[in-house]
Amino acid sequence: MRKLKRINLFIFLIILLSYGFIHKFYVSVVTIEYNKLNKTLEITTQVFVDDIELMFRNKNINLNLYSESKIRVDSLLKDYFKSVFKIKKGKDILAYNFLGKEYYDDILNCYIEVNDVNINDSLILENRLLIEIFDSQKNIVHFKGKNNNKSFLMNNNKTQIELILSEFE
Repeated sequence: MRKLKRINLFIFLIILLSYGFIHKFYVSVVTIEYNKLNKTLEITTQVFVDDIELMFRNKNINLNLYSESKIRVDSLLKDYFKSVFKIKKGKDILAYNFLGKEYYDDILNCYIEVNDVNINDSLILENRLLIEIFDSQKNIVHFKGKNNNKSFLMNNNKTQIELILSEFE
């Protein structure tokens, strides 16, 4: 799992360095792994700290992620993620646990877990991270299954994707 996080961080930084000198761009990376043994989705999100802080400022919440209390930051992030990042099974929005966060320089990693997910489930993932403040926001989603991986590019025009878990078995 740590090796995968480092690889994702490396890819994320390569993208950043490749395009950062040409123009300002807005991107997040979400990695979802299905854990068949525990019947869970293990989710890691990567966003830029300054983008998250700007999003909160636009909501009239002055927040410095590095210096605020952990309890306040976790509460605000949890509420924000629950409003813009949803996983649905049928008409039901699945509850998830916000496990915590880590900082890697100017990147914020958030960890989320969804319980009681079965391999035969068909899920709809809604990802509107930062779209409300950046029209050009791109949200990359990597889904990793036992034998199959798939990546999706989401944006202002495409905020939902369908994940048929059995396709990744």
